[in-house]
Amino acid sequence: MKISTPAIVLKTTLFKESSIIARLFTLEKGKSSYVIKAAMRQKSPLKSIYQQLNEIQISYIHSNKRQLQPIYDSKILNNWDNISIDLKKTVLSLSIIEIIDKGFDEGDKDEDTYYLLKNVLSYFDSENNNYNDAFYFFILHLLKNIGYDIIAAKEHPIVKRHLSKEAGLLDHIKEIYDSNFLLDKHSKNSFNYNKKSISSFVSDLIKYHFPDLKSFNVAREVFK
Repeated sequence: MKISTPAIVLKTTLFKESSIIARLFTLEKGKSSYVIKAAMRQKSPLKSIYQQLNEIQISYIHSNKRQLQPIYDSKILNNWDNISIDLKKTVLSLSIIEIIDKGFDEGDKDEDTYYLLKNVLSYFDSENNNYNDAFYFFILHLLKNIGYDIIAAKEHPIVKRHLSKEAGLLDHIKEIYDSNFLLDKHSKNSFNYNKKSISSFVSDLIKYHFPDLKSFNVAREVFK
């Protein structure tokens, strides 16, 4: 079966002498691994295509008999150039990529999360403010997509702990969740919340649902 799908590069590793294995989050097949032959040859353009964070278009013939599907055609859709030149954008984006990589099993398909991931990367690429809010927006919507409605989860252990310290926590979280600033670049959002409280709450949520994230240790310093 011939498949063509957009995908976001989560991670690549060397395979044999000149090939790579790419772990991608695709629109059609969710998180999947592929082999790209001859990608590491000196004059191959594939090295630049399969850079982490890139959104690409891939085409391949799917076979249930293969563990790794070989890609026969690929091209860049978005390489988010402005993310890589800003340390804060880079750190938050890599944390998001690691969350997707560790939060989904091979073959898990989630179109809503694909577009959520694409939209937050697009925001980081084009905007120069509200980075933390965009990250919080991503985390809240991702958790909702995988079955955890934090806004309504008053019995969630992390929510209960933080509500005891700040009664208005869920109102502030709902304001971020309901906003549309990732898509409406012209909107002027000014969220009125205690930055320390919200960053602590989101950090605890991530540690609870996605433990052992290496990149998030750096991202927590960004929140501060």
